[in-house]
Amino acid sequence: MKNIVYTFLLIGSMLTLGACSKEADTDGPSIEILKPETNEVTYLGKTLNMKFRFKDESGVGFYSYEIFSNEGVFPNEFTYKDEKNVHGLLNDFEIDHRVSIPEITSDSLPIATGEYVLRVLAVDWLNNRSVQDQIFRIEKEPASN
Repeated sequence: MKNIVYTFLLIGSMLTLGACSKEADTDGPSIEILKPETNEVTYLGKTLNMKFRFKDESGVGFYSYEIFSNEGVFPNEFTYKDEKNVHGLLNDFEIDHRVSIPEITSDSLPIATGEYVLRVLAVDWLNNRSVQDQIFRIEKEPASN
């Protein structure tokens, strides 16, 4: 009789523990924009260095980044967008990117200076999304004396 009671207790414990599984991952990846820093200034004709850090328990499958003016849409606004698929199961990684900031548009207009947004989007393998914005400035380089 004791063996039957112990067997039921053992089976009941196993069923209870088996039912208490980890909650499903519903959070998008953590995104940290390491470069540029907030309000960092980059100059026309120079390179904008960017560095991102991603973390996600189910792995990051895709990310994109784009640059656009924070002051409205202008015909001479600098815009840029790139999308990257992540190959393999990466849960925590940093990546560097570079973008050349032109001095003039394809229509020969000077690029608008001022406040710009670097927007990074990341999607994990379970299709959970996150977005992180960083403000930086594009300015004309001061003349050297």
